[in-house]
Formats: sequence, structure tokens, C-alpha cells
Amino acid sequence: MLSALSAEALKMRTHKATWSLVWMFPILFSVIFLIAVGIGLAGLEQPATQSLPEWLEDTALIWNIPGNSIGRYLIAAFVAVVFAGEYGWNTWKLIVPHRSRTSLIAAKYALIVILFAISFLLTALISILGIWARDVAVGSPLPAGITASVLLELHGKQSLAAIAPVLVTIGYASLAALLTRSTIAALVISIVVTTIEQVIFSFGPALALNFSPTLIWPLYHGLPGYHLANLGNWIEQGAALRVEFPTSGIVELPWATSLAVVAAWLVATVGAAFAVFRRQDIN
Repeated sequence: MLSALSAEALKMRTHKATWSLVWMFPILFSVIFLIAVGIGLAGLEQPATQSLPEWLEDTALIWNIPGNSIGRYLIAAFVAVVFAGEYGWNTWKLIVPHRSRTSLIAAKYALIVILFAISFLLTALISILGIWARDVAVGSPLPAGITASVLLELHGKQSLAAIAPVLVTIGYASLAALLTRSTIAALVISIVVTTIEQVIFSFGPALALNFSPTLIWPLYHGLPGYHLANLGNWIEQGAALRVEFPTSGIVELPWATSLAVVAAWLVATVGAAFAVFRRQDIN
């Protein structure tokens, strides 16, 4: 497993998809904060006062990316390259005879999780330092109460809330890539599935009112959309996410229920990916 992971890392570390879809986050945030500091030093921005919650939320913007559609599309794009790229490069037939198929797929999952974890954590650190440097350059006073424990608590909760959306997106894209053997097809399928999931979650009550409640209600409970948001709400707010349906009732589920639904989707997609690849004819 470790040798497979090492080989996978060696293959992807300099790939353009890694730079454009994984390392783009720390690079982009670094550029933004360098520009902000430059504007401050040039005296082009007036000092402003922020409250402690506002300042802290600004440092944690990176953790919102895995929960929104655009961020999940970018994650899906990288997963599609990692899993379906082997078919386009025609390298599977050179690798598969020498390694366990299970270890090959497991190494890809591990590499993706490790790379995005490093990227998001590095970006969070850049955000904290960048916002501090911006305020110093502009001359804005730092809000009282900034401590390492406060920062760790906020970033810890938001990073924990970001885990489930990332894993579900990886599950979608990896299974689509192995089924279609195409990077583009895997990305398109991932975008469509993620979009449907988000539309059902965001507009479920309106859809239930205007279409069939008997269809939307089970979709709302069965798809991961609400459950991902509900887990995030439990982690950050300590309470269930309450959504009122005009015809069916109120959705306000315990965290254990949402965790079970998300886990079921992960087991189904990732388990299917392993099963598909183990039976796949590579030649």
C-alpha cells in the first residue's frame, strides 16, 4: 500500500491538474493577500474596524469551498483526472499486473485526501497570516480576543464540517471515472449529480409545493444534500438544521441520522468503485 501511494504521489506531484486544482487554493489566496498588503502599504485603503467574529470568519473562508457547488466541481475535476487519467494515458495495463488492484485504488483515494488536506490547511494558515498582515499594512486595529485557542476552535469546527462534502464528492467522481473510463464524462456526471443534490436541498420546499411532494420528500431525505448541511450545522451551531416544507412537515434530523445517510452514500460509491475496478478488463 505504501509503495503504491508513493508511486501515485510521484506521478501526480508535478501534474498540471495538481497545480491547477489542488495547489491553486494556497497560491490564489497568497496572491490576493499580497495585493491587499500592497494596497495597504500604498495608502490606498482606509483603516477599518472589524468585530472579532467577522475577523475570524474572514480567516476561515477556505473551509466554505468544499461545501459550495463550485468548490465541489473543482474537487471532482481532480478526482476525475486521478482515476480516469490512467485510461487516457493507457498505463493501467502496465501497473495492474504488478500490484493488487485494491491497493492501487486505495492509494488514489489516500493521495487525494492527503493533497486536499494539505492544501486547505496551508490556505487556512495563509489566510490567518494574510489578514493579520493586511490589517497591519492598512493600519486597522486588530480586534480584541484573538488567541490561538479561539482560532483553533473555529478552524477545527469548520474543517470538520468540510470533511463530509469532500468525501462524498470524491465518491461520486471516482465511481463515475471508473465506470466511464473518461475524465470528461466523469466530470460531467459529477457536476450533474452534485447539482441535482444541491438543487433538491436548496429548493426542496418550493419543488414540493409546485411538483410532487411524494417525490421530493423522499429525495430530500435520501440524497446527501440536506445531511451534509445538517452535519455542518450540528458541528458549528450545535443544533439541527430546520427546514419547513409547506405540505409535508418539518425536516429537523439528529446528527446521527445524517451521519448514517452520508456514510451509506460513501460506502455505496466507494465500495462500488472497488468492485468495478476489481472486475474490470484492463486490456
